[in-house]
Amino acid sequence: MIKKIFLNIIFLSISFSATVNFYIDMTDSEFPNSDYDSVLINGSWCSGGNGWDGWCLTLSDDNNDNIYEGSVDLNNGDYEYVIVVSGSADNWSGWGQIINPPSLSSCDFNPTDSYYNYGFTVQGNQTDQRYCAGTCDEFCDENSSDGGDDGGDGGGDTNTWQLVWSDEFDGPSIDESKWNFEIGTGSWGWGNGESQYYTNRQENAYIEDGKLIIQALYENYGGSNYTSARMTTKNKGDWTYGKISGRIKVPNAGGTWPAFWMMPTNSVYGGWPNSGEIDIMEHYGCDDDHIHSTVHNNMYNWNGGIPPTSYSAYVNATSGFRIYEVEWNEDELKFYVDGEYLGTYFKTNSGWQQWPYDQDFHIILNLAVGSHFMPCATENNLFPEKLEIDYVRVYQLGIGCGLQGDINQDASVNVTDVVLLVNYVLSQDIDFSNCSDLNNDNQINITDIVYLINLIINPTGTL
Repeated sequence: MIKKIFLNIIFLSISFSATVNFYIDMTDSEFPNSDYDSVLINGSWCSGGNGWDGWCLTLSDDNNDNIYEGSVDLNNGDYEYVIVVSGSADNWSGWGQIINPPSLSSCDFNPTDSYYNYGFTVQGNQTDQRYCAGTCDEFCDENSSDGGDDGGDGGGDTNTWQLVWSDEFDGPSIDESKWNFEIGTGSWGWGNGESQYYTNRQENAYIEDGKLIIQALYENYGGSNYTSARMTTKNKGDWTYGKISGRIKVPNAGGTWPAFWMMPTNSVYGGWPNSGEIDIMEHYGCDDDHIHSTVHNNMYNWNGGIPPTSYSAYVNATSGFRIYEVEWNEDELKFYVDGEYLGTYFKTNSGWQQWPYDQDFHIILNLAVGSHFMPCATENNLFPEKLEIDYVRVYQLGIGCGLQGDINQDASVNVTDVVLLVNYVLSQDIDFSNCSDLNNDNQINITDIVYLINLIINPTGTL
């Protein structure tokens, strides 16, 4: 009898369900906002466990700390979920903007399938799910980055972003020592069924008010109904790893497809998609301010592979300039818009098929018209349409400058540094540019000298 009671106690003490608590930090997200003002969890247990639906668990921010909380009781088992923001913009469908974890990351619950979902296992004990939305970090301050800066050095850092290449488009014409023009219609409309004929004419690409303008025209040219331009840095600017940044304003006419992207220079793993593609920014004109950052390779592509990994956001892309960036190193590709984190594509142990990004890539700027993927008709009445680029910059990690103003790197800032800086400004023949651009405007001139003198008179310490 005692043994039977003891076994019953053990049996009753075993729990077949538990409470799951969600703590979702939205600090680094553009959501919630006036269009999408509700934060929800959409999981595999929704609709009574019979599938996913838009309305499942609504989270609340009762502490006004941008951490949205909610709880649900679930039976033992494995569950997957995504973060969703919903609101008037999607007619309160509950399927507004979906925030996934980084693909193939530690928090992608099932990295072998084609979906990127958070997940957990219930085993009778309370479970907490804490994430900075769109990342694997518990809180967003763990994911802080210099994604939106101009590459200035940080205080005492031994590895800092240093400018290695840029085009500020301040000259009278396009600098063809930096840029190539690709001409024609390509193969099968550049592989996408595009409608334009790319030219190197000034009507399609020119400098205006310190900006590069790529202009798409509605005209009959070379057997096509549209013209535009496609420019590359291939064999003039090629890099392995770095931070690639562009300040860009995109057009809004339906049918336009502007892009700021990168392709392999030598395609060491074979033709597309095997050697990879990095789309820093793409925009479809009929999709308002929805921009995308996408990664293509042998494993993730539209040519029979798993659909490519893509991160997206709603920004005022057509009404103003935005800074689009990727930070690329040996293990990951991190995407940003105006310094706001979008998502990370991680290297796994799947070989070149999943990570061909260990070779030189070059930059491409183009404005396409139409494609097999275009979700709307081309609005010919709105042409000409312009893609405007304020600058393109490439940074790579290097040794930092230490003390701000220490031009000769002798661990002190004094009149010797002023003399060296004056000599540089006058002759431009001393390569101290990385540590001499004190006001971080990508120019070495009299303003840097004034800055240095003020720094000596009123020292501010290290960067």
